[in-house]
Amino acid sequence: MVKTREAMTPLEVEQASAAVTRRVLSLPAFRESRYLLAYVDLRNEVRTGVLIQAALAAGKQVALPVTNRERRALTAARITVYPEGLAPGAYGVPEPQRYEEMPPEVLDCILVPGVAYDYAGYRLGFGGGYYDRFLSRVRRHAVLIGLAYDFQVCATVYPEEYDQSVHFVVSETRTLDLSG
Repeated sequence: MVKTREAMTPLEVEQASAAVTRRVLSLPAFRESRYLLAYVDLRNEVRTGVLIQAALAAGKQVALPVTNRERRALTAARITVYPEGLAPGAYGVPEPQRYEEMPPEVLDCILVPGVAYDYAGYRLGFGGGYYDRFLSRVRRHAVLIGLAYDFQVCATVYPEEYDQSVHFVVSETRTLDLSG
């Protein structure tokens, strides 16, 4: 999946990301949210910049993850502008350099990155468990939205007992509602 994603052309990434963005912007769970955790895309992941800017423009409180490798934990770092104030952090992912922490309990919508998703909403990440540990601490009413390209959605990712599932998987051609 990673090799296929990295082989995408800039035009393919732009077009597919634009389609995913339109679908996410139309989701009531995203539109009605007040406290959003997004992520900064890297290496041909679904682009998130437009979603982050739209959320800020709509007056939402927006946070980006900051990774603490020693604690193997994510912190939700509140931002007020994007992309200003970001610099490469752990694993080269752009992170806010100055921020106030947003408690995970207040988040009501989280955009979740993944290498692959299955039809039950489980995700395959990069193996560090950062998101699974973080997601286990958010309120139960928080809506988790996985962003993916069509080829990243498959029958199963062989989830482990600690894996957290998402409520929606949004790709360029479909929105899987797994919340029921």
